[in-house]
Amino acid sequence: MIFVTCPTGIEQLLVDELKELGVLNARKGFRGVYVPQEMDYVYKINYCSRLATRVLYPIKQFPCKNKEDLYENSKRIPWQQYLNLKKTFAIDSNVSSPMLRNSLYASLVMKDGICDLFREKCGERPSVETHNPDVQLNLFIHEEKATISLDTSGAPLFKRGWRTESTEAPIQESLAAAILRIANYSPDEILCDPFCGSGTFLMEAAMMATHTPPGFFRKQWGFTNLPEFSDAAWKKVKAEADSRRISLKPGIIMGADKDPQAVAMTLAHLTKAGFEGIEVVRKDIRSYYPTTSPTLVVTNPPYGIRLSVSAELFTALARFLKNRTAYILGVDEGIIRTMGMTPRRTYDLKSGGLDITLYRFG
Repeated sequence: MIFVTCPTGIEQLLVDELKELGVLNARKGFRGVYVPQEMDYVYKINYCSRLATRVLYPIKQFPCKNKEDLYENSKRIPWQQYLNLKKTFAIDSNVSSPMLRNSLYASLVMKDGICDLFREKCGERPSVETHNPDVQLNLFIHEEKATISLDTSGAPLFKRGWRTESTEAPIQESLAAAILRIANYSPDEILCDPFCGSGTFLMEAAMMATHTPPGFFRKQWGFTNLPEFSDAAWKKVKAEADSRRISLKPGIIMGADKDPQAVAMTLAHLTKAGFEGIEVVRKDIRSYYPTTSPTLVVTNPPYGIRLSVSAELFTALARFLKNRTAYILGVDEGIIRTMGMTPRRTYDLKSGGLDITLYRFG
């Protein structure tokens, strides 16, 4: 089975999305979803899933009680099918084992097995490159069972390819897409983000509204390193998804931020993606009055340890949200009391390793 990872708390959303994409027999797991091991699914999920983080294609599974088991089994894999001396590689590990408790150490053991195999076969070894490797591998050990997978995504899928730079605390694109899905966003809404930062919610909403695949701006994929890779099959999946793109309706997405650098950054991102018609202005929430009244507000305001906050800021936000449906990320209970508003519902999520809450108002 292929394992499709996602942010904690959105596993069922990912199952539902994959079903909509035509991926059959998707099954919810911990921090991800299992799907049948088919190459068309590899292409489709990587290119079309807005919620997935990585698509892991298993190469080998084996009992693993200690470092010797890991080393010997890593060395037995025919790595020449996936790697060569000109390609760099990296290993991402997640281990839970009495004898292999440290993920970095487990990665080093697996790396030694791979490099020793190449030395014996070729007299040289491929290089490790942790920042931007040609081949990304994944090691998972749980209950004395190891799974070594090729990361068919390469770079994580929340890296859509449109971002040139970011503000101090950007939300990952896959989590932003999940929040928009929780909010039942559709192009029939007039969406506003009054704390738009580098424009993540605006970009994700625009891509949804235009049926632009989330992988549309990416250039590299890990699945090209699989022996089963078919360029013709991949291009067919991509062409079918791209053919569904439509133009963005004017006036349905807007945003603001008091930081001029953030506004400039957002406009640059939207222009790069071809979404110039989205209105983004430099305004503080205390003086922001959108030209069209939004029907849905989705935003990630400054909060907690992320950035400094003030009670006045959230009092102004409460006024802005009056009589509007809104989804506000990460605001703590103390700030909620300051706002004088009672959320209709809360959702527990994670962002950057932090436990956060999504609040629905209205």
